[in-house]
Amino acid sequence: MMKVLAPEVAVAIDAPSGRIDAPGMVQGRPARLLLVDDEPRILSSLCELLQGLNYHLTTAACGKDAIEQLSKRTFDLILLDLRMPDIDGQKIMDFIIDHRIDATVIVQSGDTGINSAAESLKRGAYAYLRKPYRMEELLSTIANALQERRPAAANREIFGGFECSERFYRYLVDSSPDLIYTLNPAGRFTFVNGRAQQLLGYQPEELLGQHYSALIHEEDVERGYFVFNERRVGERASRNVELRLKYHGADIQERVFDHTLMNIAFSSIGMYSPSSDLQTREYFGTSGIARDFTERKRAEEQISYHAYHDILTDLPNRMLFRDRLNLALIQAARNKTELAVMFIDLDLFKQVNDSFGHVTGDELLQKVASRLKEKLRRGDTLARVGGDEFTLLLPDLRGRDDAALIAEKFVECLQQPFLLSEHAVHISASIGIAVYPDDGDTLDDLIRHADIAMYQVKVNSKNGYGFYNSPMLGPL
Repeated sequence: MMKVLAPEVAVAIDAPSGRIDAPGMVQGRPARLLLVDDEPRILSSLCELLQGLNYHLTTAACGKDAIEQLSKRTFDLILLDLRMPDIDGQKIMDFIIDHRIDATVIVQSGDTGINSAAESLKRGAYAYLRKPYRMEELLSTIANALQERRPAAANREIFGGFECSERFYRYLVDSSPDLIYTLNPAGRFTFVNGRAQQLLGYQPEELLGQHYSALIHEEDVERGYFVFNERRVGERASRNVELRLKYHGADIQERVFDHTLMNIAFSSIGMYSPSSDLQTREYFGTSGIARDFTERKRAEEQISYHAYHDILTDLPNRMLFRDRLNLALIQAARNKTELAVMFIDLDLFKQVNDSFGHVTGDELLQKVASRLKEKLRRGDTLARVGGDEFTLLLPDLRGRDDAALIAEKFVECLQQPFLLSEHAVHISASIGIAVYPDDGDTLDDLIRHADIAMYQVKVNSKNGYGFYNSPMLGPL
């Protein structure tokens, strides 16, 4: 059983004053949040959810209101809806960039496309939440975003009060959200800041004298060599090289080590003794900065996954189905083989929805998807294209009998009752089949002809399957 954990409680300490920031606080004051959404119901729900968490909330019901608020006040975090009737969220982020507004942006949107997510992340959004999302996910994302702002806010506050001294620079290095390190010419650590403990599970002292390769995933060691042995300076030095590092979690008594991989972006530069003569300067190591972007990479992967999959059933969606069908057609044409497209429509699904409600209807769709997946061959693609409609790609057919056999299995397994809310529910399916190349040689023709064949089955008998332009087989 998977446990859902509440967001981790973070406490930030501001070094000069000794002040402790509780959750919801930034620099000793409530974090200022701007909530932007053109749906009053959603704004009201967000306010109700966040009011008890020590945040100072401001709302904006449209893009114009949001820009007016951003022009008058400062905010720590903006929860931004993309789709609004007057000024969309992307243009608001452009306004934030153009006016150099220092605020973290979390985007929320019901858009299923990948482009809006990619454009939001390109504009610097901290996260992209696809509606509908879980409230725990929203609260955790807000808490993490504010936690990351605290070190930067602390640095800005103390900058005017410290002189440029060793103590000042030491504080900046130790409180940096990035891993800062130096290596000797042999590639062994000579300095590591305190971020090593939070980021990698090592105390800085444990890494001193250790070779950098002990931290790098085996597949990245070769690429890491050029980062950790960087001798160049200036623009030619390494910038934003992605490496995977091992996380070291150790139980002090048991000494049990757990290694997980983290995605880190490295920038490094060679260190030389001061000399006006470039030829005689002595190389004495490499210094570098590493930033953890594991969570962002996971978010990007999750966004990419949801762009091509149906959230309810976790099946491929229409877009991914068309991509795979297009590739299968190219291979079939090259190898002179057949493939089939099935269009599957559930009979009696509307009655289930009307009788038991949409929640039960959704549960039925999930169970249908699970049953159908069990009947697939390796390499087949089952997709949900909307409502109670599914499509199936069957590549590498030996003949129409292969497609008929799968269709018979589908009809038979769906005839078994589904237990929903303690009720045994009976449904069936109407299935239309189109075969390449006899029934069409393009993607759209095959899908359309399979759809036509399905409607012929549904009109004539239901609970069966039939091929395009061939006699219907009727109920099985």
